[in-house]
Amino acid sequence: MRTDPVVLHPLHGPGLPEALAAVPGVDLVVPDDSDQVVAALGGGIAVLATYLWEDRFLVPGLRWVQAISAGTDQFPVDAFSSAGVVLTSARGAHTPAVAEHALALLLALVRSIGPSMRDASEHAWRIRPATEIRGRTLGVLGLGSIGEEVAGLAAALGMRVIGTKRSPEGYTGIAERVLGPEGTLEVCRDADAVVVALPRAAAPAVGAAELAALDGGWLVNVGRGSAVDEAALIEALRSGRLRGAGLDVFTAEPLPPDSPLWDLPNVVITPHAAWSSDRLSPRVAEVFAANLAAYRGEAPWRNRLV
Repeated sequence: MRTDPVVLHPLHGPGLPEALAAVPGVDLVVPDDSDQVVAALGGGIAVLATYLWEDRFLVPGLRWVQAISAGTDQFPVDAFSSAGVVLTSARGAHTPAVAEHALALLLALVRSIGPSMRDASEHAWRIRPATEIRGRTLGVLGLGSIGEEVAGLAAALGMRVIGTKRSPEGYTGIAERVLGPEGTLEVCRDADAVVVALPRAAAPAVGAAELAALDGGWLVNVGRGSAVDEAALIEALRSGRLRGAGLDVFTAEPLPPDSPLWDLPNVVITPHAAWSSDRLSPRVAEVFAANLAAYRGEAPWRNRLV
C-alpha cells in the first residue's frame, strides 16, 4: 500500500493524532513547534494538516493543506493558487457540536442559567425569571451546514424557524421562510431570538439597526465575531433593548480582559469553543481520508477551496 507522510501542526484537538494515524497509508509526523513544522515540510513532506497558518509553511514542496477547521479565512488562498497548493477544509465535521452549542447558549439565556451561575459563585439563592422557547420564532443568519443543523434542533424544540442564506433560491430545508442577506433586518424584526452562523465578512451583518429590530430578543453568535458590530451589541445590552447575548466568537480573540462584555449580567461567554467535541477528531479524519484518496488521484476532492 502507498504511504504518504503527513505533518500535523502541534496545536490540535484531543484525539486527532490518533485518528489521522489510523487512516490507512498515513505516516504521521507531529512536530513540537512551528519551527519543526517548517523543518519537516522543508525536508520533503508535501501534506500539512493544520488550523493555524504561517507564511513560512509555504515551502516549494508543499502540495496540499488540509484545514482541520471549518473556517479557512487564515489561509492565503491566492498564494496557494499561484503555488499550485490544494486547500481543503473540514467543513461538516464541526456541524453537530457547533449547532448544539448554539442551542445551549440560547437555553442558558432564556432560562437565566447564566445569571444563576453568577449567583452560585456568590452562594446566593435567587429565582430568576425564565422564558420558554417553544412556539417562539428563531432567526438563523447563515443557513449553511451549521445554520441548518441549528434550525433542525430548534424545530425539534417547537420553535418556528426563519433565516437568511446567500442564495435562497430552491431552498428545501427546515426554515419556513428564507431570505437573501438583504433580508437580515426583516429576519431580526420578526424573530424572538437570532443565531448568527455567518463566516467572516468585511462589514458586520448585524449592526445597530438589526439589534434595534430584535428589540426585546436574544442574540447568539457562533459564526465569526466580525459578523456583529460589537460596540452596538454592548450598547444594546446595556440599555436593555436586547435581553441577552450568548457569544462564542468575538472581534478580538482572546476576548480582552477589559472588554465590557465580561461584566454584563445578561451575557453568556464561551471561549470560541463551540467546535469542541469528543466526536470531532474521527469526523475530521474521515474528511482527511476522503481527500487523501483525492490527493492520490483515486477520488474527487471534498471541501476543496483552491
